[in-house]
Amino acid sequence: MKDITTLKADITTLFGRQYFAVLATRTGEHLHTSLVAFAAADNLKSIYLCTPRATRKFNNIKDNPIVSLLVHNSTNQTTDIRQSIAVTVSGTAAEVDADQLDQARGIYLAKQSQMTGFANAPNTAMVEIRVSRYDVVAHFQEVAILDIGKDRIVSP
Repeated sequence: MKDITTLKADITTLFGRQYFAVLATRTGEHLHTSLVAFAAADNLKSIYLCTPRATRKFNNIKDNPIVSLLVHNSTNQTTDIRQSIAVTVSGTAAEVDADQLDQARGIYLAKQSQMTGFANAPNTAMVEIRVSRYDVVAHFQEVAILDIGKDRIVSP
């Protein structure tokens, strides 16, 4: 099992290299997934994304803020079994408050500079996922769970 410093470094490296993730939201009995551009805070306790307010994902977040985000580096090659890493993020999402918007937008645009116009559009919401845990799977079967709130690794 990896130590917490190494596990956080692996997550940070993956998040630094990947620009997109799959966001899962829920409405009633149905799940909805969306491809989103994302950025993580340095402490890994928050992840930011943008979405127009007139979308299914945004309405789902307002109705049920429990979300999941999948970030991975697989390339659809047979070598992915040995080399890939996938991180499932679990957390609670909400639109960023006005007093936190500049800071959140700064984190997001530092990584996603190509999204400047979209992120600053009046109909776009900046969403923060307050992360509760990371489930990390490397080399197909090596599993570690990081409880980011308690800053500890828990058994899978």
